[in-house]
Amino acid sequence: MEKEAEGLDWEQTLFTTILHAGNARSAAREAVERAVAGEWEEAERLLKEADDEQVKAHQMEAKILHTEARGEQVPFSILLVHALDLVILAGIEIDNAKELLKLHRRVAALESEVRSDPDR
Repeated sequence: MEKEAEGLDWEQTLFTTILHAGNARSAAREAVERAVAGEWEEAERLLKEADDEQVKAHQMEAKILHTEARGEQVPFSILLVHALDLVILAGIEIDNAKELLKLHRRVAALESEVRSDPDR
């Protein structure tokens, strides 16, 4: 019975990692969509949400790494690979979203400038 409970805890750890990393990616993508629409406050709120979810995903990843560091065998599975892969992808997606928001703000400012001075 104890082995079964350990397995459930392990799966819960992996699924929780996947959940938070997936939420981070989704929020980052939506932030870019809001920026394209010129909804800057919502875009910033979504980026914050993405960062918060990524922190939670990293905490779960750290739990996995600490298990290995304690000398305990970490069960290898496709689920483990998927969970860790999503943490990496979420980080990349958030970084890209932050850069895209900067670019969209710049483009919006330039467009505004051109509209206000068409002879420029």
